[in-house]
Amino acid sequence: MGGILVPPVAPPKDIEAEYAIFLAPSFDPNSFAHALLHNEPYPPPAQSTSASSPLDASDPAQASKVVLPKSLGSGSGGEAMLNFGVEDLNRQLKAEITKHHSSLLLQAASLGGLEGDLSEVRRGLAEVEAGVTRLRRKITVPHSSLSASLTLLTRLRRASSLARRASRFTVLARRLEGQMADIDGAAVGPGAGRERRERAMAEAALTLAEIETLLTASDETPAAEDDPEALLPIRSIRAVEANVPLVELSRQRVAEEMESTVQRGLNELDNPLLASSLQTAHNLSVLPSLVDSLTSDLADLVGRKIKAAFDMASLAKEVNGKDNAATSTSAFVYKSRARNEPTTVTMPQWTSAMWQRLETLISDLGAICIKVYTLEKVLKLKKDAITQASFLDEAMTVLENQPSLMFWTTLSRAFEVQAKEAVRGSTFIQTTLSSGYPRLLRLFQEFFSTIAVHTDTIYTQTQQSPETVLVLRSIVAFETLYLTRSTTRLGDAVGSAFSLSSSLSASFTSRAPSVPGPNEGLAAARAVVNELDAARFDPLLVKAVAKGAAQAVEMFVRKADQLIAHDHAATSILGPLATPSQHANADIASSLYHLYSPLNRALADHTDLVREILRPAVDATRAAYLSISNPLIMSIRREFSAIITRMHRVDYAKNVDPGAGNSSASSYMVDLTEKLTFVREELLGPFRVGDLAKEWALDLARFTVQTFVLHASIIKSLGESGKLKLTSDTTSLEFAISQYLSSHSLALSSMGDQFKALRAFRPLLFLDNTQLTLPAHTNDVPTLILLHHILSRSVLPLPHQTHGWTEAEYVRWLNEHGESDRLMLVERALAAWEKDGRDKVGEKDREEGDKSVVVLRTVLEARK
Repeated sequence: MGGILVPPVAPPKDIEAEYAIFLAPSFDPNSFAHALLHNEPYPPPAQSTSASSPLDASDPAQASKVVLPKSLGSGSGGEAMLNFGVEDLNRQLKAEITKHHSSLLLQAASLGGLEGDLSEVRRGLAEVEAGVTRLRRKITVPHSSLSASLTLLTRLRRASSLARRASRFTVLARRLEGQMADIDGAAVGPGAGRERRERAMAEAALTLAEIETLLTASDETPAAEDDPEALLPIRSIRAVEANVPLVELSRQRVAEEMESTVQRGLNELDNPLLASSLQTAHNLSVLPSLVDSLTSDLADLVGRKIKAAFDMASLAKEVNGKDNAATSTSAFVYKSRARNEPTTVTMPQWTSAMWQRLETLISDLGAICIKVYTLEKVLKLKKDAITQASFLDEAMTVLENQPSLMFWTTLSRAFEVQAKEAVRGSTFIQTTLSSGYPRLLRLFQEFFSTIAVHTDTIYTQTQQSPETVLVLRSIVAFETLYLTRSTTRLGDAVGSAFSLSSSLSASFTSRAPSVPGPNEGLAAARAVVNELDAARFDPLLVKAVAKGAAQAVEMFVRKADQLIAHDHAATSILGPLATPSQHANADIASSLYHLYSPLNRALADHTDLVREILRPAVDATRAAYLSISNPLIMSIRREFSAIITRMHRVDYAKNVDPGAGNSSASSYMVDLTEKLTFVREELLGPFRVGDLAKEWALDLARFTVQTFVLHASIIKSLGESGKLKLTSDTTSLEFAISQYLSSHSLALSSMGDQFKALRAFRPLLFLDNTQLTLPAHTNDVPTLILLHHILSRSVLPLPHQTHGWTEAEYVRWLNEHGESDRLMLVERALAAWEKDGRDKVGEKDREEGDKSVVVLRTVLEARK
């Protein structure tokens, strides 16, 4: 085993070629000798395809060329050649053995040691085999005995389990007989017998469920012979099999009684009865399937009732049947073919029948909804006594959603499908339910109010449950048609206000016939208010209508804005008559005001959401008519200010002969009075804006009086004749303002502080300097007017003179600022006098000025 192996020596290539035939694995000496003796080729052609040789014998063309070497010659020559080959082979073998003599001796010596190793291995294998035989004798026999014992024990256990379950079945069967007897006995007695019957039904159901468990315990998986846990069917026992029909009959009876009790509990909305019947179903282990069946039946009932309500064929039969019954007294009556659409004659009967159907449908849906919620409420309250899991959780193992959600989904889907089909296939339903959509919504509101007591749904002006919104969205097809009609009506109202024939007074005024007036604005406002009032009862519908109303109002404002004149003639105060642009603008503003006023009042009656929708459009209406009136009023103010400013051109220091009289008003006052009349009759008179005209009149009167008093208080060098003349102008202004206000049913006292200042200004002109600081004489005179008057009597400069302003600029600044800014300006004028002004005048004027400053300071301190 440890010897050295001699590697084989490869023969030379020429020798290999020489002896190729002999080296082939398929070489046959007999065949070779035969071929040699008969001078035939070797190998024969038939064998050349299968011979395996150093030549490529797989090629037939090449194999046929293999012939004997020429050197072989005849048989004797071949024999000599063979002998020579054998001798040569012996010589080579001897040379190889001689060459590797030592190696071969070592290998031969190692063979002796290998024999001893093999003997030792054989001895060890024999010992192992003997040990295995002994272990087999120790294990196999006890294992066989133990297997037999286990098989016997398994059979005993299964037999014991079978006996135990059979015994339990027998006990339960006897108990079931007693319970069924109690059910039959309780069915006779009234009152308390009903409770005993329900309790007996629940107990019988529990017994039946346990019996069912015993009977079906081994039906699920086949029992294996060697499985100790496998259960044998107790039906294999004759005593048990004999009682099975009675059990099945009892189960069928209890199931029927339970189903009828559930239906009676739902119909009567009897929660205790429904709870006991559901407990029976739970004990029978059929609660999930029962609830699934009930919800499916109620859902199918909802779909059938809704489909029947919108079925035009049945409605036609119903109406035609009534008509035939009414006309059956006549012997000769023309009978037309059946019609699925009403005629103009039969339209009232069809409409009445349709609404009666819908009322019945809503009533039925309310009853079904209450049943669903009652069932779900009882399922939530009832719980398993062991797991404390509610019956609803148990039912949800087979239900996709809660029963209430399934009801609302089915209801909305059915209404949506039928509404779309009705709108697409029936002109009558489309017209009836779109024009009477508010009535349909009222039916749904009755439905919501009916179920609100039994459910958690809410449908009010401020809050709507998702379920109610889902249902109302299902009839959006009718709502869309109603909103389209509503938008069309509002569009027609706006369009008629701007049509050529909308103004009946176009031929009697100078305005264009296409300009709307107050009547048109009021008509459009009434149309909007009517649409809102018609939808006011429903929070969702009124929001949708409010969006259309806002669009209509915006369209009215947009069209009116295109007609407003913005040229110079629209704000011209020249007179003596108003321009056509002013008349047209007055009519447009009147129409916008009469559109705004009713809408603004109506907003207070609606919810915040509706107000948010309409408020931008309503405010845009107000902004539109104010854009007409404000520029005109500002132009009037500027004109009045320019006229009053002319009083400074009058020489109030000039003495006039008392005998000549001085009662006539100044020219500027005459122009102001005429301009007030022009404004009242021509400019603001055509504006039909209600109480807003009073606000304008009062505002202009206050502005005119305030501007006049401010200008009059800064007149210097006022002589006695000038005081009388200024008093006459004040009286003329008071009279003109009184007439202007009386045309709007207003009194002078409605001006407030301005009226008091005008009345107090006349006696102020004739007070002595010592009386100017006494509150008894100047209490009603504004502080600024009193300060101006004191300054006008002194040598001190007035505030506008200190700043280099004109009288008109100064009064305009006073009108634009508050009282504190005005008094601060006067104080600055006094400070400027004390700092620089007193040094620029003489001694006498300085002393007089200092006295006036003291008086002014006194007044300022007293009036703070």
